Amino acid sequence: MIGIERAADLMSTLLGAPVSAGFVSACLIRLDDALQAAGFEEALKDALKAADVPGTDETPAPLTAEATGQQDCGNPHVYTVLRTMNAYTGGGADLVWYGAAGNRAKPSITGFGILDGFGGVLVRDDYGGYLSYDTGLAGVRQCVAHLVRYLDDVHALDPNAQVWARQAADTLREAIQAVRTARTAGRTSLGPVLLTGLRHRYDQAVAAGISTNLSRRWHKGNHPGLILARRLKRKASQVWLFASRFDVPPTSNGSENAIRGCKLAAKISGCWRTLATLQRHCRIRSYLTTARNHHRRPIDAIRDALTATCWMPPAPP
Repeated sequence: MIGIERAADLMSTLLGAPVSAGFVSACLIRLDDALQAAGFEEALKDALKAADVPGTDETPAPLTAEATGQQDCGNPHVYTVLRTMNAYTGGGADLVWYGAAGNRAKPSITGFGILDGFGGVLVRDDYGGYLSYDTGLAGVRQCVAHLVRYLDDVHALDPNAQVWARQAADTLREAIQAVRTARTAGRTSLGPVLLTGLRHRYDQAVAAGISTNLSRRWHKGNHPGLILARRLKRKASQVWLFASRFDVPPTSNGSENAIRGCKLAAKISGCWRTLATLQRHCRIRSYLTTARNHHRRPIDAIRDALTATCWMPPAPP
């Protein structure tokens, strides 16, 4: 997470010998070269494509003004894809991949080579860059944590008029707790009466959100409550997938937590100089994070890569 200069200062103090920022930078290049030579990223992507339930997220990534001025690099983002089901179901250690692109366009996501041809369940927010994959998927899981935040924001606009948003959010929270209780008890589904009752309350709240805001004025077109209520109605099957499939987590919190490290690195170091150095950062972070999840210490994983015995993710079954 710390910048190259700080890393050099820390190494100098610990080792009792002068260490330059150039030496640290050269070490990063050497490690990245070793990972690419070993084919680590390709193996990680293959394992993720074979996962039943991966999750995705993305966040802006700061580059220098010169870098963002380059073609197709005006809106740099870091993306993450992880095998989210394992952490949720206890099926083993997670795989985490990070990648960077100069924009949020669909070709950039396609260029990562993970989601094209994937046919499982994708856990995500409602970012439009992923929508074109939906027809080839076994299912889409809309992150309830995102939806609850949106509902809370709408409710805060007018607690009296937008009470439907609080009702919908409370119903989703209750459904998550019901699923958690059922899973703890070893059950594989919710009781039909309970599930039907929860869905009815949700549908009623969403219907109220539409009727309440249908004619309500807003300075930017449709009222945010109307936009959200229509979306919740249109994508209800995606919202409620977690209640019928207990192997699908209700939120994309795993993906959000994974990508926070990139935000922290940017906060500490300021920015990356080029898209290539950001992509290198993502490759190395993918390796160290996934190796650590599989009980391999980062320092040992680094040594493995530099001695041509790179740790590799387990091959998909």
